[in-house]
Amino acid sequence: MSFFGMDCVKKKEQELERKLRANDREYNLPFKYATNAIKTSKYNPFTFLPLNLFEQFQRIANAYFLFLLVLQVIPQISSLSWFTTVVPLVLVLTVTAAKDATDDINRHRSDNQVNNRKVKVLIDR
Repeated sequence: MSFFGMDCVKKKEQELERKLRANDREYNLPFKYATNAIKTSKYNPFTFLPLNLFEQFQRIANAYFLFLLVLQVIPQISSLSWFTTVVPLVLVLTVTAAKDATDDINRHRSDNQVNNRKVKVLIDR
C-alpha cells in the first residue's frame, strides 16, 4: 500500500529457502516454526479487566451511562445523586463481565482439551 508515495506497510523479510527434514525433531526445533496449538480464548488473567471494560464501553449504552455519571458528579448541573447512575452501570458491567468470564473459561477448557488430544506420530515409516 502506498500513501502519498510512502510505504505504510512494514515489509517482512522474505524467506528465500526453508529446509525441513521429515521425522527429525532435533533438526527442526531450532527453526522455531509455528505450533499447531489452537487458541480461541480472548483473555488471560492479566488482560481480562482492561480488555473487558474496553469492549463493554464500546457499546453505546454503556458509554452513555458513563457520560451521565460524569455529568452527575458535577453538583451545579445534577438534579439526582450520583449513585442513581452508578448502581445500574456497575450492575450491567458486572453481569456482562461474569458472562464473558464464564464463556472465556469454557473456551480455555475447550482449547486445552483439543490441544492435549492424543495423536499418532509416525516415525520411521
